[in-house]
This record gives sequence, structure tokens and C-alpha cells, in this order.
Amino acid sequence: MGFKENVPSYDLSGKVAIVTGAAKGIGFEVAGVLAASGAKVVIADLKQDQSDEAAQKIKDEGFEAVGIAVDVSSRKSALDLVQKSVEKYGRIDILINNAGVTIDEKPIFEVTEDEWDFVQNVDLKGFYFTSQVVAKQMMEQGYGGRIVNLASAAGIMTPKYVSVYGAAKTAVKHLTGIMAKEWARYKINVNAVAPGYVNTDMIKNMVANEKNANVVLKSIPMRRYAEVKDVAGVILFLTTEASDYLTGCVIPIDGGMMA
Repeated sequence: MGFKENVPSYDLSGKVAIVTGAAKGIGFEVAGVLAASGAKVVIADLKQDQSDEAAQKIKDEGFEAVGIAVDVSSRKSALDLVQKSVEKYGRIDILINNAGVTIDEKPIFEVTEDEWDFVQNVDLKGFYFTSQVVAKQMMEQGYGGRIVNLASAAGIMTPKYVSVYGAAKTAVKHLTGIMAKEWARYKINVNAVAPGYVNTDMIKNMVANEKNANVVLKSIPMRRYAEVKDVAGVILFLTTEASDYLTGCVIPIDGGMMA
């Protein structure tokens, strides 16, 4: 066998991928990259019209996509997502747990119970039960799958004033390893990526202040924010045969910030 035969394929033809929170931002970019690599993509977001609009943009590029509304904070809604995805495409091979929310930065003493529940229900409960119901479908299919979770640098480092979001993302990091161990025998690889500051709507308020922006940039050795394509490229790797022997890992995408 020569070297050429050992070059891994990034072709996802025949695969079906669900991307949560995919109507915009990182999720939309990931969905587009997976579709461009051959996958049939389910755009799963809270509102049906926004899911449909995002799916249409991908279809306009000549790729396969469908929009399905989901509230990831509800296990029942996640089950409905699985059922509709299988009805549409016959299988599920890839899950990208991207849906997430946050609140404005604030000291722990100022956080309300409603704010805590809002973030944990989407960023932790949503990740947990969406993974649970999709993994069960993958097990029943019998040929494995890939799950990629969006963790965060905020769940590895300990920045002030992001206690609620940071707690959820720390749990995502921890549970990624547990899921990887429990589901490895079913040939389901579970990994996570931990982006730092990504140039999306989520950081706009923070970097609108020039002083804050300068402080943030100085903390990043590469002296720039990540772009959504930087995150999507690593996620694509984690869904292909190039990462066959990788499970339970959390990959930082932070320009060297946590080095």
C-alpha cells in the first residue's frame, strides 16, 4: 500500500449532518462547509422561517439542505428533530451541537435565576439531550457517527463576569469526554472545539469599546479574532475519516490564547 492510499478523504457524500443553531454565525458556516463537502445538511434552529431561509441559501449554492425548527432546551423537540431528519434523509451520521446563548457580562452577585436557567437550558441541557437522542439513533443504525460539541475558551480559562456561560461550557468540555468513553464501542466519535473570540454577533458589544477590544487583541498571540471559517475547518476535520482515531478531545481554536 502506498502513501496515496493513506491520504484521508474529506468527502462527506452520502452522510447526513444535523447542525443546531445553524441559521447564522458559526453554525451557518459549518453547515455550508459540510454541505459543500457532500453532506446532506439539516439546518436546525429555533424558528422555522429562519431555518428555511438558511437552508435555501445553501441550496442556492447547489448543495442539499433542509430547515427544521427545534428548541434544543426541550428533549421532546430534539426527538422531533431526529424523527423529521430521518424521515427526510433516512439516517443521521453527524451532529454538530452549536446552538448556544449567553448574557451580558456581569458579576456573579448580579446574575438572576432566570438568566442562569436561560443559559443552562440551551447551552448544557440542550447539548446533553440532543446528543442523547441523536446518539441513540446512530446506535440503532449500526454504523457509528460523529458528534462535535461547541465548547469555549470561557469553559477552560476562568475569565471574570462570564460565570453562567463559562459554567455551561465547562460542563460541555467534561461531558464530551464521558460521552466519548460511553459511546466509543458503538463507533461514535465525540469531540469538541473550544473557540476563543470569534468575529460574530456574540462579541460585538464587547469589542465595540475600543479599550476592551485592544485588551482582547493583546491577549491573542495571532493578534486577530477567529473568523467563522477558522472554526468550520476544524469541525470538518472532526467529521471525516481523517479523525477516525480521535475521540474525547477538546481542540482550542483561539489563535494561541491558551498556549
